[in-house]
Amino acid sequence: MKTMGGVLLRRKGFLALSVMLLVCCLLLPGPAPAAAGTGDTNLAIGAALIGVVLAPLAAYGIYRNLPSQQGKPEKLFPGEFYAGLYMGASFANSQDLKYESGATANNGVTLTRVNPFTLFNNKFETGVVGGLKFGYFFKSIPYLGLEAETNFAPSRIRSRTATVSPAVIGSNQALVPDNNWVNWTIAGHIVGRYGFFKDAEVPFGRLQPYVGIGPGFVVMYDHVDAAKNFSIDVMAGLRYMMLKNVSVYVEYKYDHQFDAEMESHDLAVNGSTVSGTASLPMDLHRIVLGVAYHF
Repeated sequence: MKTMGGVLLRRKGFLALSVMLLVCCLLLPGPAPAAAGTGDTNLAIGAALIGVVLAPLAAYGIYRNLPSQQGKPEKLFPGEFYAGLYMGASFANSQDLKYESGATANNGVTLTRVNPFTLFNNKFETGVVGGLKFGYFFKSIPYLGLEAETNFAPSRIRSRTATVSPAVIGSNQALVPDNNWVNWTIAGHIVGRYGFFKDAEVPFGRLQPYVGIGPGFVVMYDHVDAAKNFSIDVMAGLRYMMLKNVSVYVEYKYDHQFDAEMESHDLAVNGSTVSGTASLPMDLHRIVLGVAYHF
């Protein structure tokens, strides 16, 4: 039978989760200017999917803290909830950008259509990532859980000369201008974990390696466009329960977008500005440290 202290602790946990969800919604970045179309539809779908996961958790947390529910036993979601935040480093692989038909060259006098070409080895700088996550482990199957998270990280491009092929207006060299890409990721995971060093305070085990996989939704912003893409999101981590309800964790995260597109991506070639839609497979790697509250 649950003690009154345990019930109060769980209610405080639900209230904390609800507040964190509301703060997360307030802190999420607004969309960058972009043309309406399929991308806006994808953004709406992605936001709706994450809302389906987060909204019930927030609603249930608020419900359990209503005065009318004080003293009543909990029957719904009897497992283990957790809410955490993290920060770390974000890496993006160098990628080849493909410019399909529709790219143009503008020398200030004439506008010329150019043939499809590829910009090789576009490099991204390491950035700082920060995020929030919310999860639940089933009481009947404590090794299995569900998790939703959101994170935000820059991927800056420094000005440099890169190779293009085939040649564009007579040159195989292009100047890539400074650009700031920012990645906003929303993901859901099926999570599996195992526990070591079990004791009376943490029966499952203080040391918990875990893995997770699931769908993601990524919005990439630059100065003129916001590309919206579905992705595969994978994570692996190690959590240590410092206290009964407080853990620290280190985690590796990988996110793959199959075909991201950035509109009006510019290059400088032979005194002309070449502009077009650049497509690329985008790989994001993150290594983070975090803290979580369990209830």
